[in-house]
Amino acid sequence: MMKRRYFYKFMPINDYTFENLSNNQIWFSSPMDFNDPFDFFIPYNLDFNKEEFEKIIPKPPGISESMYDQMFLAAKNNPTKLEKWIEIGLERFKASIKIACFCEKKNNILMWSHYADSHKGICLKFDSNFDYNFFHEDNWKFHKMPIREVKYPPKPEKAYYFKDNDNFFRACAFTKYYKWKYEKEHRIISAVDVIKYNKECLVEINFGCKCDKNNKKKIIEIINANKYPNINFKQARKSKIDFALEFDDITEMIQC
Repeated sequence: MMKRRYFYKFMPINDYTFENLSNNQIWFSSPMDFNDPFDFFIPYNLDFNKEEFEKIIPKPPGISESMYDQMFLAAKNNPTKLEKWIEIGLERFKASIKIACFCEKKNNILMWSHYADSHKGICLKFDSNFDYNFFHEDNWKFHKMPIREVKYPPKPEKAYYFKDNDNFFRACAFTKYYKWKYEKEHRIISAVDVIKYNKECLVEINFGCKCDKNNKKKIIEIINANKYPNINFKQARKSKIDFALEFDDITEMIQC
């Protein structure tokens, strides 16, 4: 039996939030808009042989073998030009994909501050076992990758562009500067902006400690109107003895 895993998603409350909850969908963002300029940065190793070169840059129709050999040698002997070509390819890759970000814990104060409108937003809890296709289906070659953990190395490790092209792009998408480690981020990559999930996998909505009561009321109404079957509601509050958040279960209070 697959181990049960929970993933959390922080967000502000706005019209997009209401729309996404009404349609049991998640909005995927463009990495071109991410706040970290080192996101998707990874140094590349340009060592390659003729066979590896052919996998990435096949011989064009009508080009003789000798001319293709010249192309190979030109690439081998001109790393600066090759680096520019790879950078253009990476920018195109970033522009062609969308990313949904999740994390492992709901009690991270910084995550509430940065991604949930300074504690005025919400944090959704997903049970990945209720929607295997959304969280795990591996269609990397086509439209979607399964959820994967982001790595936070102290120094970026070089990736071999020609030896393992797929792994190079994976490494770019799932590597961040180690100072972001507190996020404990997991990502899903998609080629589309919006993907629906099974309503059963959304199991909890946590309201920030500064969440507006009218926004809270509207979200509860949306959840009830759309018949989410497994939802619990929790309210965050500041601990009285520590720099921490505590969560009160308000599900029964709402249902009464």
